[in-house]
Amino acid sequence: MVAASGPRAVERALIVGGGPAGDAVAAGLRDAGFAGEVVLVGAERELPYERPHLSKGYLLGIVPRERLGLRPAEQYRELGVELRLGERVIDLGIEQRTAELESGAAINWDLLCIATGSSARQLPGLQSALHLRELPDAVALRDLLDRGGAIDVIGAGFIGCEVAAVAIQKGCHVRVHEAMEQPLVKVLGRELGRYIGQQHRNRGVELILNIAAVPKTAGPILVGIGSEPRTNLAERGGLAVDRGIVVDELGHTSAPHVFAAGDVTRFFSPLFDSHIRVEHFQTSQRHGFAVGRVMAGATEPYDEVPWFWSDQYDLNLQYVGAGLSWDQIVTRGDFGWPPFTVFYLHQGRLVAAAGINDHHTVARARRVIEARAAITREQLADPGFDLRKLIR
Repeated sequence: MVAASGPRAVERALIVGGGPAGDAVAAGLRDAGFAGEVVLVGAERELPYERPHLSKGYLLGIVPRERLGLRPAEQYRELGVELRLGERVIDLGIEQRTAELESGAAINWDLLCIATGSSARQLPGLQSALHLRELPDAVALRDLLDRGGAIDVIGAGFIGCEVAAVAIQKGCHVRVHEAMEQPLVKVLGRELGRYIGQQHRNRGVELILNIAAVPKTAGPILVGIGSEPRTNLAERGGLAVDRGIVVDELGHTSAPHVFAAGDVTRFFSPLFDSHIRVEHFQTSQRHGFAVGRVMAGATEPYDEVPWFWSDQYDLNLQYVGAGLSWDQIVTRGDFGWPPFTVFYLHQGRLVAAAGINDHHTVARARRVIEARAAITREQLADPGFDLRKLIR
């Protein structure tokens, strides 16, 4: 057991959080040559696992529980990472560099990374509702959907839409309640949001939009209205927090030797010249890996375009971008008839793309954004124009 002790010749890096970002921080430390001790403390008892499957393959029953893990236990041993799972840090101990665990144990650290992730946002008066954030949530929800019956989903974001799609495929009666005028309108815009909504209606979902209050329902309810970063530890430690732990392009917090990674952060993106917070799995992994390398002495910032996907029925939606504002939209392909892609521009610059069953176009758009390449509306709209010409 790691405990408080006197001075040590070997450095110790402590990672607080056992999700995809924490796992990737450990890998990044070793990848960049960190030779000291690495201790990862996670509140969940499970080995770090792939959360996207919870609302997709696992919920459908096509991805078994044993395939959720990010890496087998023996790989942590090979990496020299000590796992302290099922334990919770209650104080980071920034001044003394000694973290305190709920069990009463203490862990000295030389480098600290906070990767505590996010919690599902709650609705007042619905404390007993289902949420979908961690594996126990998915187990309970899958058991419910397997029984059939009716379910009300509050929120037509990605979680709400994916759960609705699975529930319909399992024979449930599904009602989705959304405060906005269309599903996913803040990220995808009205037209593509309307298209997604119509796909759900076509398959039997009762979609209720522009709701002004929490609906009265008699059956089980799933609340899927986004997430909130778990910043309590950082706030108690006096770190700068603004809708997430504020970090620079290298993952530094406002305290020396303290880093943060993943969706608990609002990190500075040199690519978008802005602080952004991204809730999605792959960004948590990639950001965590980059921050882990910096902790070991590397100097390369995280400078990638966020990417994620959503499976709903036979539709695969892929999105690249950071959910920033746009002032123009251009479509490539026949809108509403997959494959097609919608491009989002701000002041003439491509900032995001969303494709329906069109992963090749989205992947190339990502490279255009990363290259900061100039592109015209006509080139974006023309299916015959190869986006790769702009980045060769």
